[in-house]
Amino acid sequence: MTPADDREQGMILITVLLFVALATGVVALMLSGEDAALGRAQRMRDAAAAQAAARGAETSAIVALRRDAVLAPAADYPAEPWGALSERGAKIAGGTFDLAIADAQGRFNINMLAGNGVDANLVAMRLATALKVPPELAMRATEFLRQSGPVTDLSPLRLFGLDPARMAALAQLATALPGKTTVNLNAASESLLAILLDDPAAAAKLVAIRTRQGFLTPDDFQRAGTAMPPGTGFTSDLFWVRTRVTIGDTPQQLTSLLQRRRTAAGVEVIAIGRWRGAAVPDQAPTLAF
Repeated sequence: MTPADDREQGMILITVLLFVALATGVVALMLSGEDAALGRAQRMRDAAAAQAAARGAETSAIVALRRDAVLAPAADYPAEPWGALSERGAKIAGGTFDLAIADAQGRFNINMLAGNGVDANLVAMRLATALKVPPELAMRATEFLRQSGPVTDLSPLRLFGLDPARMAALAQLATALPGKTTVNLNAASESLLAILLDDPAAAAKLVAIRTRQGFLTPDDFQRAGTAMPPGTGFTSDLFWVRTRVTIGDTPQQLTSLLQRRRTAAGVEVIAIGRWRGAAVPDQAPTLAF
């Protein structure tokens, strides 16, 4: 073999090695792309399954609330079957499931001020006093609600000089809900009861009774030596349902505001608001992390 032949063989070997290297790289790239595509497809399937499970949870809440209105229409309180729907870290096929359900009418609805009702105005002034908000600011906020109509959350009240601390305190006592609503005395906090009654001692007695038996009745107010405040009751028609479903490594969240309506055909429960992901209204119940 001549030196020329040796050089030619060497070039052939280098060329073959180069093509092998290129082919190896292409195959690796193809496999990598295929793995990425498979991964994306799997995540899409997991997300779809998680979304379906979340909607299933909402449907379960709708069925429970409809049944409750038929079987136990006199009162709504967390110890009822609808309250037992709450789950934390429940195991499901391929993942976990969390659900929180809460009565939305446990706070004073600031949209009641848009109707210029005397009772709502009285509650608003008592809230302002409890939060140490100057009366003139409270009056301006009330006038704003009358002029602008219903709001969807409490954030517009920041326009009237409420600092973050007062806004946080207000959020524990008030909410913004559609339509005319009463405060459910079975869901109201002791702090709100004290403001509504203008009597902290009576509020403490009522909360003790509610803790012991799970709910309140008109007779309980008589025993506590006080009367039911105007604009209150023992039932609710608005409820929050918040669900988080994780399938594989893919989480999905759904938050719904459900409204219960009584019609000529019977009771219906519908979702009047839905939020996907972690961006939800402040009044929605929290999920454990």
